[in-house]
Amino acid sequence: MTQWTPLTGLKTYSLVLARKIGLIALGWILVFFISKPFRYEGDLNVLMLFAPMIGAIAGLIAGWYMATDSVEDSGLTGLPLWTILVVATCIPMWGMEGLLHLLLPHWPFGFGGWMLLSAATLIALATCVWHSSSQE
Repeated sequence: MTQWTPLTGLKTYSLVLARKIGLIALGWILVFFISKPFRYEGDLNVLMLFAPMIGAIAGLIAGWYMATDSVEDSGLTGLPLWTILVVATCIPMWGMEGLLHLLLPHWPFGFGGWMLLSAATLIALATCVWHSSSQE
C-alpha cells in the first residue's frame, strides 16, 4: 500500500498540467496569427488599440482553463497552487511567442504585441487565482 504525499499528488498533477500547457500553446499559435494586424506599428494603426482586448480575452480563456478543477486534481490550495497555475499559464504564452518570432522574424512584435502579451499575462494571473480560490 502506498501512502499519499504532496509530492505524489504533484507528480500526477503534472500530467494534467502538461496537457493543459500544450493546449494553451496551441491556442496561442492561433492568437499569434489572428493578432498580426493589431501588432503593426504604422502611421495610423488604430487597430493596435484593440490588442490589449485580444490579449485579455486570450488570457481569460487560458487562465480559466488552467484553473478549472485544479484544487481537485492537485490536492493543493492557496499560494503554492496559485504559483503553479500562473507559471503554467504564462510559460506557453511567452514561450510560443518567442518560438514563433524565431521562426517568423519578419512578423511584427512592436508595441501592439507587447500590449497583447502583457494584457494576456495580467488577466491570466487574475483569472487563475480567482477561479482556483473559488473552488476551495
